[in-house]
Amino acid sequence: METGEEVLILYADVLAFLNFAMDFLCLCAAAKVASRRFIGWRVVMGALFGAVYSVAAPFVPGAWQAALHLPASVLLCLIAFPWGNGKTFLKTWGSFLMSCACLGGLVSGAYYIGQRRVTAWGIVLTAVLCCLPVVLYGVHCRKKVYEKNMKIEIEFGGKSVKADLLVDSGNLVTEPFSALPVVILSSEVLPAPLNKPTPGNSPVPLRAIPIRTETGLGLLYGFIPDKITLCPPFEKQRQVEAVIGIDTDNSDFAGLDGLLPGALL
Repeated sequence: METGEEVLILYADVLAFLNFAMDFLCLCAAAKVASRRFIGWRVVMGALFGAVYSVAAPFVPGAWQAALHLPASVLLCLIAFPWGNGKTFLKTWGSFLMSCACLGGLVSGAYYIGQRRVTAWGIVLTAVLCCLPVVLYGVHCRKKVYEKNMKIEIEFGGKSVKADLLVDSGNLVTEPFSALPVVILSSEVLPAPLNKPTPGNSPVPLRAIPIRTETGLGLLYGFIPDKITLCPPFEKQRQVEAVIGIDTDNSDFAGLDGLLPGALL
């Protein structure tokens, strides 16, 4: 090494901390932009994977590093978000890569403008500030399409479940005895044993709801909750009356948790 030559020293703890914070922010932004359900522990695990990868990557030969980045980002997104269909994943992965590109470019610019004297906490603070435009863009997009997506809160038997539903004007299913509209909800959103409903093993009275599917007539188990609250963004919450139909076959409704009848809006 010649005298005066610059030497790059990597501190594993600082590198892991910075990448955890950056990946966490990018995953939060991706969840907003792609309208994915945010599950805290999964996002944290995804960011931890990114932090471990960032520490291990410098020890990989340079020719392999670039080839590993994209597979690592795919695995990170699969850890952070529930598996959906191919289209849903591509939208999520693309949003994550877009967030990384925007955030990385802005933070790098701030780092060099500060003449490389920005501390680790300063970089994180800069990243948070740079992430705000991405999050605000996601909120703006969701506000414009909120009539297609609706968050609800369901209360039953002393428990509460939150879900993000796709508004379906074609959902005309009603419960035969009460004539109430039926909110079709993925069983994965509900706690056990309601996630596998059977008449003899349910904390709430179950009702049989006939439905018509692409293959013919079908049957869903459902129940009348104590309360259903619609939570539209930027508007006042309101309560509606409906029956919850439990779908044990479909776990993903265009990346959401179920179908909300358009008549309830």
